[in-house]
Amino acid sequence: MRRRDVLGMVPSSLLGLLCPRARAQANPLPGIGIVVVGRSDGRPAPLARTIGPALAALGWVDGTTAQLLVRDAQGRLDRLGALIEELVRLPVDVLVVGGAVVAQEAVRVTQDIPIIVSGTGIDPVRAGWAQSYSRPGRNITGLTLANDEVIDKQLEALKTAAPSMRHVGILATRGNASKEPTVRRAEAVTAQMGLKASPGFLLTQADVGPEIDRLRETGVEALVVLADPAMDNLRNSIAEHAIKSRLPTIGQLPFYGEAGFLLVYAADLQDIHQRTAIFVDRILKGTKVSELPFESPSLFSLTLNLQTARQLNLEVPPALLAQADEVIE
Repeated sequence: MRRRDVLGMVPSSLLGLLCPRARAQANPLPGIGIVVVGRSDGRPAPLARTIGPALAALGWVDGTTAQLLVRDAQGRLDRLGALIEELVRLPVDVLVVGGAVVAQEAVRVTQDIPIIVSGTGIDPVRAGWAQSYSRPGRNITGLTLANDEVIDKQLEALKTAAPSMRHVGILATRGNASKEPTVRRAEAVTAQMGLKASPGFLLTQADVGPEIDRLRETGVEALVVLADPAMDNLRNSIAEHAIKSRLPTIGQLPFYGEAGFLLVYAADLQDIHQRTAIFVDRILKGTKVSELPFESPSLFSLTLNLQTARQLNLEVPPALLAQADEVIE
């Protein structure tokens, strides 16, 4: 039987898997896979919403010069592996992943396809993803938020908002190993400031009330909340319960302010996504991912929610108002 006859018996949906050249001819556009944990309420994640225009500005227009394939887990961490595996099978030419949890899963699934992480709180070298920041040496690079100075700035802002504060709670996601160094750093910095720190851990909606109540009973007077995709989906409940408990809060991502956090000290997401698009552009133009250095964001902003301050009966110090880049009325 001739090869042409054999191929004629194969369903067209499988031809691309059996014959890479046929797949390439059928879909000549470079594939850019985008994977986000997303939100349980179905609203699009910031990365999924903004990466398209950032890529288009560099000439990678969806459907014209590239094919953007977005996969949103809608808050379900257990779906990430399957979504990434689906994109790897297509395959795509580069994977853009939002956050440490997605990056960890992508590194597990593929060691071949270039991975660009658009902001991660985990140190890529400590996690074993990279040999060094300047020369990763593997198939992942991107932007890391694993900057010790961020937690320092958050604690300074919180202390300015509540000068009488003596005891801080550090809320992290239970079982997220990437947050352990940050928790330890926060404990060390609070000790230097003459404060006491107590860690608390959440995973589901049911954890929020009991854990914040427990911290309040131990004497905690304010909360630093370490962001990751699981925590993002709990932010509204955390803000609501913290206000009821009269606890000022500070978060690490801009949309935490909208949820009701008193303060947010965060990297500029627009800048992060634009830098992420530049990484993708360089990969698609031939630069090796193993030779692209990890970067840290350079633009940060402080957001103050005055509505939350009023609910807490907190008199905002003039110094804090002067520092704020954004004020939510």
